[in-house]
Amino acid sequence: MKKIIPVTICFLIASLSLSSCGKEKAEDTARQQAEGDTGKVLVAFFSYGGNTRKLAENAARYTGGDLFRIETEKSYAEDYDTCLEETAREMEQNARPALTTHMENMEEYDVVLLGFPIWWGSMPMAVNTFLEEYDFEGKIIAPFCTHGGSGLGSSVTDIEKLCPDAETADGLAVYGSRADQAGEQVAEWLEKLGLYGENQDREEEIQE
Repeated sequence: MKKIIPVTICFLIASLSLSSCGKEKAEDTARQQAEGDTGKVLVAFFSYGGNTRKLAENAARYTGGDLFRIETEKSYAEDYDTCLEETAREMEQNARPALTTHMENMEEYDVVLLGFPIWWGSMPMAVNTFLEEYDFEGKIIAPFCTHGGSGLGSSVTDIEKLCPDAETADGLAVYGSRADQAGEQVAEWLEKLGLYGENQDREEEIQE
């Protein structure tokens, strides 16, 4: 997983291109930057109890990106223990839960901030469904998650297996119990990626 500290979305793309695709592609990206191609950000997320949604809403507000919620046809049980049993079965079966929400213009986005809770050491299987539905070639995927102590778990490796033609940027892991107070943490992560909106007022925007 690469750590990138650019100042613009284009710089982020250029930095990743240099390390993974060689000088020629980096030069192409640099030309796009010079022509003013600033890229477009999508904040896609799956949320069960609402904690990941809070991070996603902050990320969309701070970047000016579009917000998209990944939703399954079959709802998970409200009882958390029952939900754990359901999701454990999905993991064992390597299931791909059907989704009710779909992107019609994924090709327009250069950067995807991908959010989810960590279940059984990785992302929910519904996120796998989402990733397999679209072509992420040439895109940058930056994961963020809520967790109970595992951090990002194996989710980054799993994303790279599902989307081998995408680049994976440094991720963010937030304890689920701290999601309400994570505005500053989200902002700092986006700043390191060069995605924090230039016109944002930190003092006004970060209100928990």
